[in-house]
Amino acid sequence: MTLEILICTYNDRILNVAKELMPPMRNISYLVSWQQSDGYNGTSQLPDELRREDVTVVTTQSTGLSLNRNNAIKNATGDICLMSDDDLEYIPNHVAHIVEVFESHPSLDIATFKYDSKNYPKQYPSYSFDLKQPPKGYYVTCFEIAFRRKSVQGKVWFNPLFGPNSPMFISGEDGMFVFDALSKGLSGFFFPYVIARHHHATTRTHSAADPRLVMATAAFIYIAYKDGTAPLRYVLLAWRASHHNPLKFFTMLRHAINGVKYIKKNYVPA
Repeated sequence: MTLEILICTYNDRILNVAKELMPPMRNISYLVSWQQSDGYNGTSQLPDELRREDVTVVTTQSTGLSLNRNNAIKNATGDICLMSDDDLEYIPNHVAHIVEVFESHPSLDIATFKYDSKNYPKQYPSYSFDLKQPPKGYYVTCFEIAFRRKSVQGKVWFNPLFGPNSPMFISGEDGMFVFDALSKGLSGFFFPYVIARHHHATTRTHSAADPRLVMATAAFIYIAYKDGTAPLRYVLLAWRASHHNPLKFFTMLRHAINGVKYIKKNYVPA
């Protein structure tokens, strides 16, 4: 069983990618999706460090991280694929857990894992669970997601309305991807294994009070929660984003409502 790590990078950040490559390992390869903005005039040469037999680089002139991730999925060839960014550190014996999980669970389509961060640690449950019934407080980060390629390719994509450089929402693409996969009947479980190190702040961390993040979260709530709890969740979202400031609370609630209005107008179910 082969594992392919799908690294998404943008413009000159291609120069960072070589830092996360492990020494060549049997049955592990990398696919780098190099997104280049309109008018990009930076480095046009592939760094020598990426000229390896286990590295494939594909380019895209699209806009938005979700479309970059979709380009990676479209071009993937590994049995198991792991979503990745250009600022991660991998350790061989940790990565080995990914293949072991899929080999041990033949019917598994999607698995999410853990990452370590010395500066921005993320809290995880200590046990495995079905992603259809996540414990309170759990959320997925994109580079925790691995999947069986044949289960996903051509069937599940990252929603371009969500994620960095999307038209409106700066996050939420990872949660939407898992939600869409589960909605289509794919199986998904969380496994409490560390697979990577990431010492930088994620969008959810450094932009917690950003109106665009509030809007994205509210939009996801609107799509995912059809049990009548969505209005209460919007209020809770605004309260958390306001940091207990009553005046700011109403501002954040307005942003949440704007996010719902936008997604109602633009969302097309996958």
